[in-house]
Amino acid sequence: MRILDRYILRELLGPFLIGILGFVLVMTVDLLFTMADLIINKGVPLWAMLRLLAYKLPSIMVLTFPVSTLFAAAMALGRLSKDNEITALRTSGIHLLRISLPILALGIAVSLLAYITNEKIVPYTNHQASTLIRQVIYKKPLPEVKENVFFKDAYNRFYYARRIDMEKKLMTGVMVYEVADEKFPRVILADEASFSGKEWELKKGVVHKFDQEGRLNWEASFDRMNLSISEDVLDFAMQKTCAEMDSKEIKDKIVMLDRGGVRTDALRTELLLKYSIPATCFVFALVAIPFSLTTPRAGRTWGMVMTIVMIFTFYVFASVFRSLGVGGLLSPLLAAFTPQATFIMIGGILLFREACFK
Repeated sequence: MRILDRYILRELLGPFLIGILGFVLVMTVDLLFTMADLIINKGVPLWAMLRLLAYKLPSIMVLTFPVSTLFAAAMALGRLSKDNEITALRTSGIHLLRISLPILALGIAVSLLAYITNEKIVPYTNHQASTLIRQVIYKKPLPEVKENVFFKDAYNRFYYARRIDMEKKLMTGVMVYEVADEKFPRVILADEASFSGKEWELKKGVVHKFDQEGRLNWEASFDRMNLSISEDVLDFAMQKTCAEMDSKEIKDKIVMLDRGGVRTDALRTELLLKYSIPATCFVFALVAIPFSLTTPRAGRTWGMVMTIVMIFTFYVFASVFRSLGVGGLLSPLLAAFTPQATFIMIGGILLFREACFK
């Protein structure tokens, strides 16, 4: 690593860490007020609040990574521009694109860190936080009735139940897809099923098999059928939200719903957001470079103002497109990546203009 790279990275590191700390504190203010009220007025144990805060921190940090990257780039370049160090480097023959490399490298590294955190840590901690809120803080037990439950077991079988009564241990409107070596799965439909642990008893149903062309070639009705599964109904009856699932879980749910003819625009949008949100770190690093060089005399003040304006503009833009994708008014791919692609285009054009014409 060259001296220039180390020098610029040192300038970036301080504001980046300060940005993470500052934005985390800002984003947890509302949570801290709520926690204080629950401890003082509701008698919720302090240990439960501390656990909740720990579970919430990873998802909050993922949101602060892009903002902190933008803040670090704006502050570092603002300081270098104000002290005429950027001008000195460029008059020494160092191209602006070369000066920008450490900033872009930081954006890529933080994007990877955000993706890993969002994929491997955040789903688990969000699920634990939801469980803690429901069972400890609000003291709500598992609901007795669940509707429209989907899940997959370890034997590559997909299940759907229109309604599950946990108290009576009874399911109605049951559908089972058994994916085997054949091109099309075997489908089992049953009016209802009773369960005890990992054993099901299907009642009043029919089994369908299909040939290689997708045509029904075998059908058999039954009054009762016993089925062994790999998980207890209690484990999968508590459905996870998209924030509590990793990419693989969302993909499995999309496949299952597609086979059942259910629209999956919202799930596909949320799946692609798993990739586009971490990429925002690189986008902000790129956009920060040309914007931070436009008024060098303003220095750190301009960096702070530019950070706030850029954050507001981008997240309003991203929220609108996410809503369009979830509502099925726009394709999931466009909904998830249009804001990032637009800002990359703007940042790339401005950086090229700054590097080649100034």
